Amino acid sequence: MKKIVKSILLLTVSTFLLTSCEDEQDLKFITPAESFRIITPLTGESIVLSESNPTNPGISLTWDQPDFSTPTQIEYSVELAPVGSDFSNAQILATTSNEFVTIQSGQLNFAALVAGATPFVQSSVDIRIKATVGNSEPAYSNIITYLVTPYGCLGQFAVGAGIPSAGWNWDSPLSLICDDNVLTATVTFANDTFRFFTEETVWSSGRNFPYYTDLGYKISSNFENANDGDSNFRFVGTPGVHRLKIDENQKTITAFQGSTSASSYWLVGQATPGGWSWAGNNESELGLVAPGVYEAIVRFSPDGDANFRIWLANDGGDSWGSPNRNFPSFVNDGYVIDNELINANDGDSNFKYIGPNAVRKFTVNTITKVITVD
Repeated sequence: MKKIVKSILLLTVSTFLLTSCEDEQDLKFITPAESFRIITPLTGESIVLSESNPTNPGISLTWDQPDFSTPTQIEYSVELAPVGSDFSNAQILATTSNEFVTIQSGQLNFAALVAGATPFVQSSVDIRIKATVGNSEPAYSNIITYLVTPYGCLGQFAVGAGIPSAGWNWDSPLSLICDDNVLTATVTFANDTFRFFTEETVWSSGRNFPYYTDLGYKISSNFENANDGDSNFRFVGTPGVHRLKIDENQKTITAFQGSTSASSYWLVGQATPGGWSWAGNNESELGLVAPGVYEAIVRFSPDGDANFRIWLANDGGDSWGSPNRNFPSFVNDGYVIDNELINANDGDSNFKYIGPNAVRKFTVNTITKVITVD
């Protein structure tokens, strides 16, 4: 009888211990019963951000509280990510223990640009709230899509053997400074490959040659697709110092010889973006891309008189008195001129552009004596 009682007691204790172990293994920290929702703003609401008011509210959010079953303090994080993404690369805009927060315009502008928003164009970003209590599993709100029109732009980077000062590493990348969506840098090129990047040290942020051509960019003839498996850029121009510019407004990439514009020609006239004006930077630079070869990538318009002239110098002001050449001066010198360019017969015998309204590559080759529009 004692043995039976003892056996029952041992079995009961064992069962209790086993159950306790299972309960301990299955023990979880507080878990919210359900998700929660952002109350304001509503998905699809929008804002136009201004560089002159960076401390103004960019977005004001309110949300309801998730149910964590037990009264406790909750920490919230406001996350922003590229539209349609899984938030794996989300940026945290703010953390708070309140159910509301306001993000300033300057901070929202930077985050939107990092998330891929296009400057001065209404762009979508996704926003959600993450809620946590201690080591508990986080709860997430619904996702809203907020429409942001940002300003300015982010600097970019370039590395590769084609830029000897950088090479294929991140020790000393080339930095391109951005102003109103135009990126510029002075760089010494070698005849080799390189790539542009939107984030420093992040290889996955690279933009190769087809990335730009697929978006309709016109690219200087001293660059080509390396067709090296990664479709990097290859510099094929004259090695040396160049002024590099990526104009994301006009969708052009150019690299002109020299650290100044002293060796460039200039286009001025109604067919060009600046019209008949030297004010500001209205004139279009016809930069030296190879010995005796001058090139400009500009938007030509056939509207109005559609005339223009080539100036051989620019003194930094109104350069009307600088050396210049009209259509007959090139013809008389034996040049072959593209059939989309004719004599304007306007009293000054300027060039007249008769092609489509489009970004074109205008080239004057003083060696072969050919003027083309591609």
